[in-house]
Amino acid sequence: MKSILFIGIFLLAGVSFGSSSTLEEFRMQKRFGIGFSAGGPLSILGIEADVNLTEDFSLSGGLGTGLTYNTGMVKGRYFINGDWVSPYLGLAVARWWTEGTRETKVAPAVLNSKFLEPGTNLRDGFNVWLVAPSIGVQFMHAMGLSVFAEVHYLFRLFSMSNGTYAGLGLHWYM
Repeated sequence: MKSILFIGIFLLAGVSFGSSSTLEEFRMQKRFGIGFSAGGPLSILGIEADVNLTEDFSLSGGLGTGLTYNTGMVKGRYFINGDWVSPYLGLAVARWWTEGTRETKVAPAVLNSKFLEPGTNLRDGFNVWLVAPSIGVQFMHAMGLSVFAEVHYLFRLFSMSNGTYAGLGLHWYM
């Protein structure tokens, strides 16, 4: 609940009542970004590539790790442009999988408690497909550095089990 309140405050602070043409022009000049994220659809840690397709829409792809399993995702974000702080809505599709691990529990806790069936033998591996709508906020610096925070509501495909998870990230736009 604190995470949602935190993001909500930043969303309200990021809404600009003036012109946002500076950020819109900047997004069209620096279209490609690369960076990393912690949490979110890439689980524990991952690398991402982001492309600004328009002034207010970007598409990302990434690969990550849950330390004992692999992750991959594709994510779209729609920005509500501010001056340099932009709240956004996002939607991601992710896959968390492994061919098998010696661990008895895997992180994050939402994977163990919500997405894996009770009694799942992790030595046999698992394959979890997720859909993750999100709300977030991005700060863009004039040098091309972007920092973002987001909250996700994860749904496992086909079983519709669900849980919340948050993420932070850093991109460098060229």
